[in-house]
Amino acid sequence: MSGPAGRRVVIVGAGAAGDAAAEALRKAGFDGPVVLAGEDPHPAYQRPYLSKQFLRDELPLERVQIRRPEDYEQLGVEWLGGRRAVAASLRERAVTLDDGRSLPFDDLVLATGGRPRWPAEVPRLANVHALRTLDDGIALKQAFAGARRPLIVGAGFIGAEVAASARTMGKDVLVVELAPVPLGRALGEEMGQVYARIHRARGVDLRVSTSVSEWIAEGDRVRSVLLSDGTREEVDLVLVAAGIEPDLAVARELGLPLAAGGVQVDEALQTEGGVYCAGDIASHLHPVYGRHLRVEHWQVARKQGQAVGEAIAGGGPRPYEELPWFWSDQYDVNLQYLGHAAGFDETAWRGDLDGGRFSVFYLKEGRVEAVLAVNDARTIRFTRDLIRRRTPVTAESLSAESTDLRELAR
Repeated sequence: MSGPAGRRVVIVGAGAAGDAAAEALRKAGFDGPVVLAGEDPHPAYQRPYLSKQFLRDELPLERVQIRRPEDYEQLGVEWLGGRRAVAASLRERAVTLDDGRSLPFDDLVLATGGRPRWPAEVPRLANVHALRTLDDGIALKQAFAGARRPLIVGAGFIGAEVAASARTMGKDVLVVELAPVPLGRALGEEMGQVYARIHRARGVDLRVSTSVSEWIAEGDRVRSVLLSDGTREEVDLVLVAAGIEPDLAVARELGLPLAAGGVQVDEALQTEGGVYCAGDIASHLHPVYGRHLRVEHWQVARKQGQAVGEAIAGGGPRPYEELPWFWSDQYDVNLQYLGHAAGFDETAWRGDLDGGRFSVFYLKEGRVEAVLAVNDARTIRFTRDLIRRRTPVTAESLSAESTDLRELAR
């Protein structure tokens, strides 16, 4: 299958989603020019490893990288790394890069991702880090080698994963989280309490409902912090894990509609002017849920990018129906999450909570919105159809281990 004669695809953002879109175009037989431009000077890599195996020195750099520059040449994709888009026009159908180069396009894909959120009160000093890019990961890994008492600000997924890695490495870990439980926003208060117990049982000094009141530095390094609970703690490394800000500069330049912190796209991941968006910036009108979802996870970005590439190569948009799915490994705990629970009104617990193998279903108006599985991948597999088909269920039926979830979906 080849694209219409002479059509040129420009992809802005060369991370998980952009790389997947470029690869999918070629795999689907698109033979027109494809340009992949992104700020990161490195070809695409697997970001999830940066907080886990790579940080712990269990995985070499070459295993983290998805592609080398020469791989793009073999793929027939023009890769422009270390280049930022500074202007864009739908009327002129062109994107301008920071080196002055103009990239005309027939089809445009935005996959610009996001940048780490850095609270204004946090100093930018030599031992204060964020974790987003490969360069961030390399710097954090080097810093961890000599650190004894790291402070992690924020107990979301990145903060929790780095805390787990640091404890595995024998570090004396301090985590401060402003919310009353870690991961509460994503997983609910009950599951947040479970994760708090998991981390504390493994030696993490987790302080919830707590913030840093004062940063105390010597020279170019933070040496201690005064916390809102009144204690002063000595630290020798800081990781700011306060989430990301979607990079919407190009989208705003193009005048695209924004919603839920991202670009509002339809069921086929398309927005005004026929522009496709994928990954962290895409606020997607999901056909299963009938509402806009924006999901900041690497696997979702890969899948959306692949769908966009296939749609362009196939001659037109098509509904993207894949359910959001992501995973997180912390200690010996594998977490998998399928679906999207926004405003759930009921939960159902299934399995052996004390034994560390269980699942939590998030329901709204008697239908499963999402499922979280802890060391229980089987339940994830069998819940997919329950979510997709919007099958009416009861919490009692889901909690009963005698219930066959596949039969329930039918």
